[in-house]
Parts: sequence; structure tokens; C-alpha cells
Amino acid sequence: MEITWERWMASDETESWALANQIARRVGAASAEVGLHTYAGRQTWTAVFDVDGVPFALVPARQVQVGYDADRFSPTADQVHNYRESAEAFGIPDDIRAYVASRTSALRTVSVPALLVAVEAVQAGLTAMPADEPAVLRRVDELRRRVAVTGSAMPEHVEWAGFGRAVLAPDGTVRAAWMYDTPSYGVEVARLAALGQRLLTPDEWEYACGAGAATLFRWGDTYPGDVRSPFCRDDICAYTCSGVGDPCADHRDGPHRRPNVFGLAIGQNPYREERTADPAVICGGDGGSMVCGGSGGFVSWLTLATAYRDADYARFVQDEAEDLDQMLIRPAIVVPD
Repeated sequence: MEITWERWMASDETESWALANQIARRVGAASAEVGLHTYAGRQTWTAVFDVDGVPFALVPARQVQVGYDADRFSPTADQVHNYRESAEAFGIPDDIRAYVASRTSALRTVSVPALLVAVEAVQAGLTAMPADEPAVLRRVDELRRRVAVTGSAMPEHVEWAGFGRAVLAPDGTVRAAWMYDTPSYGVEVARLAALGQRLLTPDEWEYACGAGAATLFRWGDTYPGDVRSPFCRDDICAYTCSGVGDPCADHRDGPHRRPNVFGLAIGQNPYREERTADPAVICGGDGGSMVCGGSGGFVSWLTLATAYRDADYARFVQDEAEDLDQMLIRPAIVVPD
């Protein structure tokens, strides 16, 4: 029987665990964990599965509206003022609603199957490396020094932009490590298919991100007024933002940073845009184009809207694929009935 949103939302703890264990058996997951999670005033059970060492979260099947109805957008006075400044400086449409409409996908009703979706996007083209690779150990030693200064715990997962990532023990011992290359889109799609996985369609990505929320962002129509922009450029590289003289400190919390309704870390940073099953559609950001260009707060925050679209940037990514230093993907597994 398909695991639907309605069935999942109506389940109690016992039934949620039973459903999660059924799913684990169906997909061959090593384990499943179920817990109550609250996000933006919405509470639900989340289920996270260990699939070959990678955490995947349940996104139950649903007939749901995705896209955004810009006519219903009621901007705050601050949003209007901020946008007006951007419009004057960059020659974009004067009407904030017209701009939102031009940068979001159209409202539509879609049917999404039950999926397991990777909790975090990953950089494509991972190649396994020895745990004692000197280049990895140097980076881990630097991380140890930062952790010692801050008194924080050693992270289990660490990623270095343009280099690779690793899984660490609490004492910093390297359990596993990978190095990045930049494969073609087609090669990565084929690699996922060989694993029984695939990319999310744009419809599926929007549902996985917003969980059916009708608001501009998955948490509402506004953004934290005390956060200048939604990004921390350095947090693409996990070890660089340690909190010591951290220029990104005011970006490190907020609704965009927290796991969403399904427990996914998604749409958190415009520099971490994701490829989808449609090569012409990129979700979750714009490569940092608006932020880097100094386009203003509202325009920069809009890149994290659930239904955000930037057709020009998507064309650039397709045309200049060989020059890209990273390609982020979010693997998905269709849950068998």
C-alpha cells in the first residue's frame, strides 16, 4: 500500500514506526529512525533511513499544489521599500508582484509518489579515497584546531568546497573520504540509475521543499529582518565557518537554516542550487548570482522561494557545464508499493 501524506499524518507513533520499518525492508535500508518534528508551526512525524550510509527522509505520496500564486502575495512595507531600491538600481520591473511572478513557477496541481529523498544535497562526482590520504588529514587537522578553539563537538560529516568530503569519528579519525570531480549531467544521472536512484523532478523538488505550503517560502511570506541576506558563502565549506571571527555568524540560524517539515536540509543557501530531472530547471538557489551581484535583500531572499526559477542561470549552467566547479544533486528513491 502506498504511503500517502494523509495516512502518514494520521498515524500515531506505533503506526509511524511500523510504516517506517515496512519502507526500510522495501528499499533495503540498514535502519530507520522516527521522531516528532515541528517546523514553521507544522508538526509531523519524520522518518529517516540509512541507505548505504546516506540519510534519506520520507516524503509521502500526495496530490498537492506546487508553484506560487503571485497575486496572493502581500508584501510588507519593508519588502516593498527594499525591492523598490533594487528595481531602481538594476532596472527590474517596478511591480514587486510582477517580479515575483516572473521568478516563480506557475501554480499547478501534481501527483507525487512516495519517495525517500536525501536529507542533504551532495556534490556530484564523488570518488572514494583512502582514509589516510594526506590531503584529507591536513584538512582534518585544521578542523581539529578550530574545534579546539570553539569547544564545539567534532562534526560527523564535513565537506570542503572543490575538494571532497569525509565521515569522521568523534575524535576526528577519518572513517571514510571522497574526492570530487565534475562529471557531466548525463553521467551523474546514469550513476544514480545504477544505484536504483534518480534526481527529483521540479514538481517533486518543490513538494519536498515546501510540503504543500502555499506561502512564498516554506516557512511563510517574509524573512528574518535581522539577517541581511540568506547566505553564508563560506559555509559551502563546512570547516571554514567555525564561529571564530565568523563573518557569517548572523546567517547561521533562521527558518531557512532549519530542517523542513520532512526533515530535509533544503533551500538553505542560494549558492547551493540543485539540479533536477529536468536539465533546464534548477531549484534551491541561483548559484549566488543575486547575492553576489548586490541585488538587495528581497531579491536575494527570493532565490530561496520554494518555486523560484531563474531560466537565464539554468541556461548558463547548461552552456558552461565544463566550467562549473560543482554540481549539487539530491538523490531520490521511489518507495515500492
